[in-house]
Amino acid sequence: MKTIFEEIGEKITNFLEVNKMSQVEFAERLGVSKQVMSKIVNGKKATNIQEIQKIAEIMNIKVDDLIKRTSQAAVIEDPILFMMERTDNPQIRQHLQYLDFVMDQIIELDELSRQGKEELK
Repeated sequence: MKTIFEEIGEKITNFLEVNKMSQVEFAERLGVSKQVMSKIVNGKKATNIQEIQKIAEIMNIKVDDLIKRTSQAAVIEDPILFMMERTDNPQIRQHLQYLDFVMDQIIELDELSRQGKEELK
């Protein structure tokens, strides 16, 4: 079963093919690196609401259409989202969202660091 992020990635891939757009062009319009864009397209990055809104805007569709599940059985595999589904406490939800944001930033910094090291070689 696919995660919601994998389904969003597939929708982006279809959009890119139909519109003859590269991931790099889409990444530039979204304001992310090509590495982050690759993770989004492959469903390996949990996109936040701002990214989802911007993706829908770029694709000229409603957010609802972007996040609408195509598979019947939805499974949340992202641990942060799984935990958020299990709590009704808004403060804990907010902390979990912040943790998710921080983890995404750490991953992006790590990728930039690796890219910089490769360029120095």
